[in-house]
Amino acid sequence: MRHFCVSFDTLCPKKVETPPLEQDWYKHLLGAITSAQSKLVGSVRPQPLFDGLLSSLLDLAQSEYGFIGEIHRNADGSPYLKTHAITNIAWNRETQRFFEENIANGLEFHNLETLFGAVMTEQKPVIANSPATDPRRGGLPKGHPPLNAFLGLPLRSGGEMVGMLAVANHPDGYNQDLVDRLEPFLQTCANAIFALRADRARKQAEASLNGERERLRAILDGAFEAIITVDDAGMIETFNARAEAMFGYSARDVCGRHLEMLVPKSQALYYQKALDRRRDPDVEAIAKYTQQVGARRRDGVSIPIEITITEINVGNKRLYTGMMRDLSDLQHAQKRLQTLETELERSRHGHMVGASRAMRRLYSDIEKISPGDWTVLIEGETGSGKELVARAIHAASDRRHGPFVAVNCAGLTDTLLGSQLFGHRRGSFSGALRDQKGFFEAAEGGTLFLDEIGDVSQEVQKSLLRVLQDKQIIAVGDTEPKKVDVRVIAATHQDLDAMVSDGRFRQDLFYRLRVARVPVPPLRKRLDDVGLLVEAFLAEMRIASGKTIGGVSNDALRRLEAHDWPGNVRELRSAIQHATIHCHGETIHCRHLPPELLENCPVVKQREGDHLDAISRALEETGGNRRKAAELLGISRATLYRRLNELNIPAKADTSAAQDKSQA
Repeated sequence: MRHFCVSFDTLCPKKVETPPLEQDWYKHLLGAITSAQSKLVGSVRPQPLFDGLLSSLLDLAQSEYGFIGEIHRNADGSPYLKTHAITNIAWNRETQRFFEENIANGLEFHNLETLFGAVMTEQKPVIANSPATDPRRGGLPKGHPPLNAFLGLPLRSGGEMVGMLAVANHPDGYNQDLVDRLEPFLQTCANAIFALRADRARKQAEASLNGERERLRAILDGAFEAIITVDDAGMIETFNARAEAMFGYSARDVCGRHLEMLVPKSQALYYQKALDRRRDPDVEAIAKYTQQVGARRRDGVSIPIEITITEINVGNKRLYTGMMRDLSDLQHAQKRLQTLETELERSRHGHMVGASRAMRRLYSDIEKISPGDWTVLIEGETGSGKELVARAIHAASDRRHGPFVAVNCAGLTDTLLGSQLFGHRRGSFSGALRDQKGFFEAAEGGTLFLDEIGDVSQEVQKSLLRVLQDKQIIAVGDTEPKKVDVRVIAATHQDLDAMVSDGRFRQDLFYRLRVARVPVPPLRKRLDDVGLLVEAFLAEMRIASGKTIGGVSNDALRRLEAHDWPGNVRELRSAIQHATIHCHGETIHCRHLPPELLENCPVVKQREGDHLDAISRALEETGGNRRKAAELLGISRATLYRRLNELNIPAKADTSAAQDKSQA
């Protein structure tokens, strides 16, 4: 698509109305957020969602022009903007034609020497009430309508800038007060972009995996490939192209020669006896017979095959036709197909990665907790994956076919959160033009995940307690309770015990939520999982970036394993994303990692000492059995051998085989 670069998306006039009263302004904000959140429940339909958000933004900011866009990255890592909603930028026939041709897929803006470019590069709000003299403003094309005031705001999700919005031409200009008041709206827009990205990544992953799945199924469906015909003396008469590919011989090489050249020497006598028996005139003809046997390729390698044999008589001559498939390829295809099915299931529900002892305990907790219908409290640090745990519990429960609705309780006022959770009725506040379902009703028959439950106010805590006790909700502006069938899973990074002691959290609600508790380990407590997480994130980044990065170097992996990861798995994902942007080869090295991982890294030796102590204890406990030591440490045997080599631990006799044999 041709890039249409202007200094600001100038923007077809929208009638500027009289600013609403202060109380009505917040009610309008509430209505805009609730409307957007309701559209996010279920599938993400971008056009009505972002069009509605932009319309509300223009009203709230009393502005003439505006847009909401997503940040993308060029191959060199530089950002550019792609709009999801924008007022008309056309000011002549040519620009109108361009707008109409490209608006459906979003307009792209790559010129960073602009006011909105400053938002993307500086990643902070830009207020320009004199754009004509602002040094960050690029030149306007001829005929471009006047730009009297500009406000650009970054949209962040999970600590990452995912997009931005901008408005222009407020009659009195813009100020920091408006920026502060729009914060809940900004978070809603960021959540919308994050949801859209997640949906897009899921579809890309499924498309890629489905493509490989169909290819593998084709292998399985057309598995009978090689066809060979032999006479009753074992002499080969026909040898098709598939047989040539399987065995490495041409038809000219084998026709007229004995079958034994395709048979492992250890099985040659078996084949000969079988042919001898077939020459007995009293032996009944073979209608169809299938068995698994061994075969030998031209290079001498033995392969397992499945062969289906049929017998025909041509004149007085018996011929045997064998249709064969290479079971080594088939078994590989079947295993890969099973892996793909697992990966597809994970891409539908989100997935956790890890094989450490801490993660195995977490998997066990999830398995025990999922079947019931009790409430669950997930406790863990920010970025440790609490929502993934909630999704895993839902996916393994009897409610898995119902909806999973996630709500971030942090940073929302009582009114906003109450309306989002319980819904509101028409006329309950200004802007409530129709009845609106809340998240409890949206999650009917499924699971409602309340993230950051420790941040809700006492008033909302009281309402939640009533729902958990009575299984009923009362919408804002209504008096009649309504029954709901929802499982509640809550999560927090705070110490709720301490909050109860301080009187900041209701004790009765705490006990209602904590029927089942799931502690999520921080990444620093499961550093053995870093390698697996890196591989998972690289697979994700390969889809997102189109780069063919194969892995990370040993030095880079050691540096990743030595970091404390205060931001947990979310920080690791961000680090791999950073490395992907800066890596232009096939391997990520230390120089591609974020600066904070490269500076002042005294913990490397400490981590080595920790690993040395843990490995030594494991080997001592298992009597030198490295297989069992690896299982005890929650790592693969290959990883254990690599660590032994890296830590210069002298190689000793591995008692694995001897102990395994003695226990057999």
